[in-house]
Amino acid sequence: MRLTNNIISKNYLKSLNKSLNELSQMNTLIAAKRKYMNFADDPINAMRAMKVRQNINKIDVYVENLREAADIFSQYESVISNVNNIVSDALVQVSQGMNGTSDATARYTIAQSLRAFQDAILAAVNTQFAGKYIFSGETVGVPPFSISEEEDTKGMLLYKGMLVDNISEVTEKRYIDIGLGLSLDEYSNVIPNTARDIAVTGLELLGCGVDEDGYTKNLYNMLGIIAKKFEENDMSGMDVYYEKLQKIADNVRVQYVGVGEKTEYINFFLERLDSEQFNLKVKQSRLEGLDLAEAITTFGELELAYNACLQIGTKILQPSLLDFLD
Repeated sequence: MRLTNNIISKNYLKSLNKSLNELSQMNTLIAAKRKYMNFADDPINAMRAMKVRQNINKIDVYVENLREAADIFSQYESVISNVNNIVSDALVQVSQGMNGTSDATARYTIAQSLRAFQDAILAAVNTQFAGKYIFSGETVGVPPFSISEEEDTKGMLLYKGMLVDNISEVTEKRYIDIGLGLSLDEYSNVIPNTARDIAVTGLELLGCGVDEDGYTKNLYNMLGIIAKKFEENDMSGMDVYYEKLQKIADNVRVQYVGVGEKTEYINFFLERLDSEQFNLKVKQSRLEGLDLAEAITTFGELELAYNACLQIGTKILQPSLLDFLD
């Protein structure tokens, strides 16, 4: 078979373009630090990597939810700690007022302190975090607590417009997805064990309803009742009120411990998800990531081959008279 200059030139240019293309592709892979740029280049690993990416994206959502919850619980702890300090101080003040050496003036002064405690408690349970009222249960857009202005209930605490003494239980929930496999029942309600409830209502903290003896179980209202008795210098039944206030204080401490346990749970899940996310990213790197040392070596070999091809071209492509014509 006779090889003409035209055939040799075409084959050479084809090989040169192939060498340049391989060099360019390797340069692109090194710049992107990827084993492949297109799904078709490695469909099996690309499919596996896609699933890994989906899992990483899900975990990113769970982690963001948990971090928001952790911030909220941190705020819960701060507020409940303040309320716990207030109720402890209130117990000391009431105890002093019950002392036989206290006169009407001293008790009136203590009553004003209890009124100030009421104001501080009301401000605490109407605390906002990131524009949301954190003690408002499942609805966070409006202040949960207010004071009644009605004649027969004036000065008593309201929760979302209802007298707290008329509320017997707390049923509000606010769920977030933290990777437990959030599911809904047939009525589109969240199944409790598939998500995390982060609702902490002010009712749980301050107490609601009345006990078996008919006394309020709410901290704000109890302080108001005791303050009024001190203002009137009425010590009748004060031992009972003091005992009821102690029980309310115990409930505040229980809520304080409960929020701490929830915070620990959130932190545990954050650590678990961080570990899982790290492992997934390692797997993603194995499926998609490029071994730079190996790739640079390959690039050097391709570059050497390309330069050699250029040098060979000067011998294969002989100049003709046309190359010297203007």
